Amino acid sequence: MFTVGVVLFVLGILLSIALHELGHFLPARKFGVRVSQFMVGFGPTLYSRTKGQTQFGIKAIPLGGYVRIIGMIEPKAMASKGIFKNIINQTRSAASQDLMEADRGHTFYELHPGKKIVVMLGGPIMNLLIAVLLLFTAFIVIGTPQPTNQINAIVNCLPSGLNEQGKCEPDAPISPALNAGLEPGDLIVSVSGTEVSGWDDLVKQIDDAAGQTVQIQVDRGGQTSTYIVSVADITSNEKKDGYLGFQPKFTLERQSLLEIPRFIWLSAKGIFELIVNLPQRISGVVAAVLGDQPRDPNGPISVVGVTVIGGELAAAEAPLIYRGLDLLVLMAGMNLALFFFNLLPLLPLDGGHILGASVEWVRKLFARLRGKPDPGAFDTARLSPLAFIFGIFLLGFTLLLIYADIVAPISLN
Repeated sequence: MFTVGVVLFVLGILLSIALHELGHFLPARKFGVRVSQFMVGFGPTLYSRTKGQTQFGIKAIPLGGYVRIIGMIEPKAMASKGIFKNIINQTRSAASQDLMEADRGHTFYELHPGKKIVVMLGGPIMNLLIAVLLLFTAFIVIGTPQPTNQINAIVNCLPSGLNEQGKCEPDAPISPALNAGLEPGDLIVSVSGTEVSGWDDLVKQIDDAAGQTVQIQVDRGGQTSTYIVSVADITSNEKKDGYLGFQPKFTLERQSLLEIPRFIWLSAKGIFELIVNLPQRISGVVAAVLGDQPRDPNGPISVVGVTVIGGELAAAEAPLIYRGLDLLVLMAGMNLALFFFNLLPLLPLDGGHILGASVEWVRKLFARLRGKPDPGAFDTARLSPLAFIFGIFLLGFTLLLIYADIVAPISLN
């Protein structure tokens, strides 16, 4: 199942990339701008087909994709020589390669700034829609696993008697549940006469009874029985914590629609914290690669690492529906990461082009209010040196993460 999970996740990544690029492609064509290429992946082309004015294809490395929108940068006279000027010149030259006379009046740089923003927002918005659809399917249509007050399995010992593999040591003290004679399938009805309404209520009652002897009433196959149980006290960090020693049975419960924006908010918060603490995160990845410390499970991860986790989820010892839910949520999280990452106001990301179009819109508005001539399109080529530096950093960071995910992977195990 690990291989099946990896294959399914790779297909999900390819589909997400294709839909992201479609989000750019459709509004660009709607506004009359020619798109010469629509590619999923990078590197050598594995398959391509030309339809209309666009070459559609799949490339060998599924780490991204692109659409080549004609006239992203306005052709201008070449700047003078210099390292940064050469980068600007090369950027202008590359943007003008596919430009034909018939494209005049129908290029990206000639669009109204509002339309430019729509084109560049299309890709990230598509990732957001994918995430919302996946979360809706997982949370609302299917539901998420929730613990119940029914016993699924008995844990034979106290937590202090468990080894690193989660197994009980031979001399470990037995758990209260095992000692009292509770069995898998028992439905806990009440604790010392107080009715149990659900898992959270059961946890609270057991915690309150830490170190005490209680009467636990259970429903076993339609027959009601009462057991005397001495609740273990495993209180730590001043938090009262009682312990019986069993694993609950889980059931699928459909969640509120509010769970979707909550998940999106938590994802945004996590990504923001990752960016703010990026230097420490990078040093942590380097230390893990060098073997100095374990990999932070909440740290940055590459597509390779996420794919491996997808394989592990598919191979986990859990019901098929639960594994499918985990894959849906993981894919949703990846699309949310793409959504927020692409909105960063840095070239060559979509957010950088959105920032340029926004500046252009403001400049045009001020020029009109002051009765000045139209200042024209914002010259994003002048920012290409910064884009080049950011691109080098992004490439290096990506390669570091891929290497780390191979030699020191984040694992569910």
